[in-house]
Amino acid sequence: MLPIAILLISEALQANPLTSTPAPLVERLSGILARGHRHFEAGDWSAARGEYGKIAGMGDAPGQWRSIAQLRIAECFVRAGNLDSAKDALAKVASIDGAPPHHCWEAQERIDEITRVQAGQPARDPTASRIRLPRPPKAGVELHVAPNGVDTQPGTRQQPFRTLERARDEIRAIKKRGGLPAGGVAVVVHGGDYKVARPFALTAEDSGTEKSPIVYRADEGQRPRFVGGVRLSGPRPVEDAVILARLPEEARGKVLQIDLKAHGIKDLKPLKLGGFASGSGFATYPMMELFFDGKPMTLARWPNEGFVRMVDVVVKDGHKIHGLSGSKVGQFIYEGDRPLRWKDETNGLLYGYWFWGWADSYERITAVDTDKRIMTLAEPYAKWGYRKGQPYHALNMLCEIDSPGEWYLDRTAAMLYFWPPSDPAKGVIELSVADFPAVRMDDVSHVTLRGLTWDLGCVDGIKIKGGDHCLLAGCTVRRFGGNGVTIDGGMHHGLLSCDIHSMGRGGAHVMVGDRTRLAPGHHFIENCHIHDLSRVDHTYTPAVGGRGVGMRIAHNLMHDVRSSAINFTGNDHVIEFNEIHDVVLESDDQGGVDMFGDPTYRGNVYRYNYFHHIGHWRDPSSGPACGQAGIRLDDAISGTLLYGNVFYRCSAGKVGFGGVQIHGGKENIVDGNVFVGCMAALSFSAWPEARWREHVKKSLEGPEIKDNLALYVSRYPALARLSEDCNVNMIWRNLAYRCGEFIRRDPRRLDLIDNCVTNDDPGFVDAAGGRFQLKEGAPGWARTGLRAIPFDEIGLYRDEYRGDVPAR
Repeated sequence: MLPIAILLISEALQANPLTSTPAPLVERLSGILARGHRHFEAGDWSAARGEYGKIAGMGDAPGQWRSIAQLRIAECFVRAGNLDSAKDALAKVASIDGAPPHHCWEAQERIDEITRVQAGQPARDPTASRIRLPRPPKAGVELHVAPNGVDTQPGTRQQPFRTLERARDEIRAIKKRGGLPAGGVAVVVHGGDYKVARPFALTAEDSGTEKSPIVYRADEGQRPRFVGGVRLSGPRPVEDAVILARLPEEARGKVLQIDLKAHGIKDLKPLKLGGFASGSGFATYPMMELFFDGKPMTLARWPNEGFVRMVDVVVKDGHKIHGLSGSKVGQFIYEGDRPLRWKDETNGLLYGYWFWGWADSYERITAVDTDKRIMTLAEPYAKWGYRKGQPYHALNMLCEIDSPGEWYLDRTAAMLYFWPPSDPAKGVIELSVADFPAVRMDDVSHVTLRGLTWDLGCVDGIKIKGGDHCLLAGCTVRRFGGNGVTIDGGMHHGLLSCDIHSMGRGGAHVMVGDRTRLAPGHHFIENCHIHDLSRVDHTYTPAVGGRGVGMRIAHNLMHDVRSSAINFTGNDHVIEFNEIHDVVLESDDQGGVDMFGDPTYRGNVYRYNYFHHIGHWRDPSSGPACGQAGIRLDDAISGTLLYGNVFYRCSAGKVGFGGVQIHGGKENIVDGNVFVGCMAALSFSAWPEARWREHVKKSLEGPEIKDNLALYVSRYPALARLSEDCNVNMIWRNLAYRCGEFIRRDPRRLDLIDNCVTNDDPGFVDAAGGRFQLKEGAPGWARTGLRAIPFDEIGLYRDEYRGDVPAR
């Protein structure tokens, strides 16, 4: 028998705080459930059904106990081979008073699976969770664009246009001559590079219709690239004695210079950067960047890796946040004598986490007192001030080019200095130049961009505002200084099978729906590979971020982000079948998914996602001061469902977060998840009741809620009692394998049912290979109500736009 500890309720077996279930009843239900499990493990399906049936038929049992028992009854019939009876048992779940809604749809999904098996099909259809878009009609008119085209030509395949703008204008002319043809217009873009000199701008007049859409697409088998940068040539050794004197001794003779004026680049603006804590505002600021053989180079910095720390703040002004002392004034004492070499640098910046480990910003140096070792920064100061011991590093100084790959741009002289990592004669040197988005779509409808690549820009790549039914399919957006794609409002926009990577900030930022009306916007991001982000702004620049109502994020692969992969707030979002790994690489107090701030964010579902290798997973206890998690529900997030997810090595920090961390929220449901190799499976940070009530009052007086409270309570009835029962959350049917702890901190107010904790393999398909679904008949099935997680369906899939999928 597999030695598994069954955690059925809190240690004190106190009354259920959600339903005021008396402790004796809770103890009785626990005993009956345990007996049913023992019969199930022995293969005595009839006896097991009998025990589960006692709970399912118990009128005074809470709904969640009865529905869990009913689901187990159905599983007994499945194991006995009586599939029709299993479906009948599952159908009864919907009639149980108080059954959680997700238990009802779990039952329906199981009915559908059993029906498929009875028809001789596999239980699951792996395409069922994928979006189904209507196939576009055959275009009535086809226009062509090619790098060797001429805009005065007719735009045929033999005589193509040169620019997208010319094709756009031709479509406008077609509309004026008689309207769009049946099937719409296809603009076929031939392979090669196109220089981006201005945004490709579409407005409402450039829209298609449902039956006559407009498609800008790559020619078959070709990959056109729209480039907002320049390829640099003519690097030569530095000979100016003044410049050589400023360079570190080890860099002399190795640093090359490139005259940007010879490439038509001049009149450069001063460098200005922000960050989440920036007093100048959290936004995209233009950032020219250098790339060598496609990889971003490092703007000269010290130290070359990691951070140094402030010794102390100078101005003791009594500034405190949550009991932590600091200063509002940007002046601090530094350690060591490194700034002695900065005397000739006038454009130096410091990047740091000045007060919190999750709030970064770039600060401009105005003075350095090398005798007193005092650093003075320019106003406006960082939003939360400055605190002793916080980390920072210096950058944008010629004198700090001391290793291969570092560079510096003298903006006054338009001269670039660069220590190439290998022979520059054999490499490609590129500089992003365009300080405008590559594409702007304002109030545009029924337009698709398909198979196109946008590359090298200083700000955001593609910006969509308003409109409806616009689609990016099979596109690549890479090497921009800002976000890859931003969508602001509109309806039914989507990203499908796109690659977004090497961004200075985030992947996609989306504003969807209307919270004042709880009206969904129905945007989606599916089958996209989004990675290597947050190069410039390290925090709150996720793979997918935004807020609103009615977003779907599904089947994506997200990795290599300094903070979160997903930071999406609001209501009624579905985040499913995503694989997320190697994120929260730097930030503290964060999760692979991070939600925070408002208990009226409701109806959000995270299901069938795979989180692995998050944060400081290699040495969790030596991680950052606070913690890192797979999913973090912070600052009162409530009413969120976490169902059927897998968390592998997703827990770190000195205070320590679990694979799931909940801070101050209530009515969150963590049901049917698998935790493997986590320092803690779950962690909780309870709020005092006074703090909770104050926060609730503020949230209910917010501009989106205040005049719409009746609508919100109608949609989410639990909001009528929002100020009551803080810190109450539901933890049901989870499996924890080789986790240091199951629950870290304050489990007293948790509703715990049928959770299993073990250090013995419960029967995974391939734990060593990272496949954490349970094998048929595995020991873990017997002692938990855990439903089979469709692990092989998680992540990217092949379609007409994506031919290959990276191996897991």
